[in-house]
Amino acid sequence: MKKSIMIITVVLACVCFSCCTKKSETAKNTQSPFQSQFPGLSSNKDSAEAQPVEDSFVEDDFIKEARLCDLAQKYGFKVGACISYNLVSRSGYVKMLTDDFNTTTGTNEFKAYSLLDQRKSMAQGVPVMNYYQADAIARLAQAKGIGIRGHVLVWDAYMTEWFFREDFRSDGKIVNKDEMQRRVKLYIEDVITHFETQFPGVVYCWDVVNEAVADEVNERVADNDYHLRKSRGGSPNLFYGIMGEDYVKYAFQCARETVDKVNPDIKLFYNDYNTFYEDKRDAIIRMIQYINKEEKLCDGIGMQGYIGGYGQQEGCMNPNDLNLIKTAIKKYSDLGFEVQLTEVAVRNYDKAQIDKHAEFYGKLFKTIISACNEGANFTGITIWGITDNPSMPKNDYSYKMNGPYCGLFSEFYEPKESYKEVYKVLCE
Repeated sequence: MKKSIMIITVVLACVCFSCCTKKSETAKNTQSPFQSQFPGLSSNKDSAEAQPVEDSFVEDDFIKEARLCDLAQKYGFKVGACISYNLVSRSGYVKMLTDDFNTTTGTNEFKAYSLLDQRKSMAQGVPVMNYYQADAIARLAQAKGIGIRGHVLVWDAYMTEWFFREDFRSDGKIVNKDEMQRRVKLYIEDVITHFETQFPGVVYCWDVVNEAVADEVNERVADNDYHLRKSRGGSPNLFYGIMGEDYVKYAFQCARETVDKVNPDIKLFYNDYNTFYEDKRDAIIRMIQYINKEEKLCDGIGMQGYIGGYGQQEGCMNPNDLNLIKTAIKKYSDLGFEVQLTEVAVRNYDKAQIDKHAEFYGKLFKTIISACNEGANFTGITIWGITDNPSMPKNDYSYKMNGPYCGLFSEFYEPKESYKEVYKVLCE
């Protein structure tokens, strides 16, 4: 009797084990359509990013068959996203970048205040740069076959003041015009040459000057036809203060001379915000026409694409903004300029409006495609607010600039409805 009981027990145990094993294997092999098309996004190895996939994604029937940038190629423009040095080693972000984009822009690493090395500049008497962080971005882009928008060579905001002072000392006297021009020329030559020499063809364009046209009347140079900026938020524009009204043209001359030597295919852009509003748009046109009067120094206009209410939901997803953007693209293009949207953030501060946000994002790409179909020379869009950041505090600079629910992707690099809407539009 005891022997019979033992035999029955062993048989039951074997049956249970077999059933459990089959259930386990079934669970391992079950994969949603979303996961099969976006492998790795829901199982990010970065511990700080690891989160479960939401049920809505698991049940989604969305299937990706091409990269966004490949779909946009038929219309003649690149699609990109920004990157910073700290994201170069973040596998989830890099995968997101390489899976869909063929252009990128360093958020800060290519700017003068990030590159300039004060100690070495003081020692050598010329501008000396530390390219370590920017090179890390360029190295990644080169390895992944992604182009870079060089951003930016000359910008008054946040600029290190010692660059304008004698001997590059923080307490030195402000230098004269001739010395300032010498420094700007040396700086521009060194930066453009460095990236073209070390990473040939990777930096395909440069924002030569950024935000030189002022919105506020009290920040403009008096009687200047193109509203040249003399100050920003109470701080003087030292490029203008030392070099005068021609500092923008001089920067483009230096950049043109350099690219003609190292790679004439590199395009030179002027970049600014509020470029689709009529008053500023027309001021920018007057400035670039002046710069290009004797020879074509500027190839294109970079339209920063911060769209919607600044720090608030009111004003977000306004259809009239799309009309203004298309009009501006066509106006700049009709005058012979290449046009790019350079720092796009479709602002959204309300999680409940993700469907409206998706619809608006789709309409933005329809607007771009419509302009291209009508002959506009539109060549690229680079998205700044690429991922959501719902935990971002309201006093964070990026909260107002981008909005916490601005992304094509979630904070875990999962494609949102906005991504799928853009994908659908590009497939049409």
